[in-house]
Amino acid sequence: MKKYIFLILAIVAVVAIGGYYFLFGKKDVCKDVIPEDAKAVMVLDSKQLVKQMGIGISDIVDFLKSDKKEDIGIDLLSPMYGFLSNESYLCAVIALSDADDFEEAFKEKGISVESQRGFKWAYNKEMIVCFNDDKALLLGPITQTESHNMRPRMVEWMSQSSSKSPILSSALKQDGALCLSSKMSVLPGTYMQSALQYLNNPFDLDKVFLNAELSIREKSLLLSASVESDEDDIKGLVTKHKDILRPIQASQLRSSTNDPLLWVGFNTKGASLLEELRKNSVLRLFLVGINLCVDADMMLKAVDGNVCFELNDILLNKADFTLKAQVTNQDFLENANEWNTGFLGKSYSFKSIDKNNYILQGVGNTTYFGVKDNLAYISSNQSVTNNEKSNTSDNFVTNNKSQIDGKVIYASVNMNKLARLPMIQNMMNDDSRKLNAFFDKMDRFNVSATDYLHYDVELTTKEDISDFIKQFLK
Repeated sequence: MKKYIFLILAIVAVVAIGGYYFLFGKKDVCKDVIPEDAKAVMVLDSKQLVKQMGIGISDIVDFLKSDKKEDIGIDLLSPMYGFLSNESYLCAVIALSDADDFEEAFKEKGISVESQRGFKWAYNKEMIVCFNDDKALLLGPITQTESHNMRPRMVEWMSQSSSKSPILSSALKQDGALCLSSKMSVLPGTYMQSALQYLNNPFDLDKVFLNAELSIREKSLLLSASVESDEDDIKGLVTKHKDILRPIQASQLRSSTNDPLLWVGFNTKGASLLEELRKNSVLRLFLVGINLCVDADMMLKAVDGNVCFELNDILLNKADFTLKAQVTNQDFLENANEWNTGFLGKSYSFKSIDKNNYILQGVGNTTYFGVKDNLAYISSNQSVTNNEKSNTSDNFVTNNKSQIDGKVIYASVNMNKLARLPMIQNMMNDDSRKLNAFFDKMDRFNVSATDYLHYDVELTTKEDISDFIKQFLK
């Protein structure tokens, strides 16, 4: 009996070890293809993907055996790579489980495959494919004429025994299921030029890098991004603008609801913010216009602390919102009774409730404005003017204190409420209304930053992420 037990255990051990190496222990044959001068590299790590999704081996095996999945010879369990070549071509490198099946997939679609330079080649719809027994390199968009000129380069990449790409090294240092490292010069020029104009710095964008990784958590998808550089000007952004965005002190904030459509918070010194806003010609002109109505400069200079904007809903094109800011004084209210004169008095009426609270009426809207408990406010809701304190035990800030506290900016959108807005519903056709079922499973979309160089983008769900994936695998 013991003999059979040992035999069974030996078989189980062999199967387990073989399964481990089949799923996770295969040599990474793709990363050596990445050229040293690549401008950007993306890595899809199947091992991390399976681990973070919480999917078991049985689920993967069932998926691989599924009749719904056509076997085209691609090894879905090995890391996959994408990169932007120095010639600005988009490229992908994938491992093959069966090169014959991969070749047959092209032939079945009427795409010819030829042998040349020790590799097999296929061209279709502005994409050229080079492959051997264990990996394939896809490159495009490219014309057929240009593809002949790129073949020597592709052979060079496919024949490398190792990659010396610094961009690849940065991507592999990250732990996400999907990782990216890129030169900032790759980003669209118009956006970068606008950012550089605002920052007023001649950065060498080839020396500034963007790193990003996508991680899958129990009930969220988290994209973490950071800017990395040895340039002193980039490193100095954090200290140079430290008064404009400072860590939020969540304990000093509260919201009027536990589930707003939109919540945005940050902490700033108004005088420093005003100085920075004036450097932009468009914003400077806008401030001049505002100051024709109210003492906007004095308001901004009084701000010193947390600022939060809360949008509860949008009904009949009217927004239910509240903006609050911690202030050190309320000197900007001294001339409030004179705001009815001049430019403002032609379109709006400005009435005093008391020395600290006012009503602004015009164009079918009523807005409340004033100072309460050292907080300047602007709101569409009259309740903000009363003396009752809002519930501190059940509101958005209290419920999300650990996520908000210490961030220099935090923004959150309720995905269900966003999808139900009439303006969004009207944009959907009958088929796209099926997206409502998708949005029903979503919770919130959050964007935050710990400083000028580190950002997080998160989509939270009501159900476990692994449940979505398992439904897909069925």
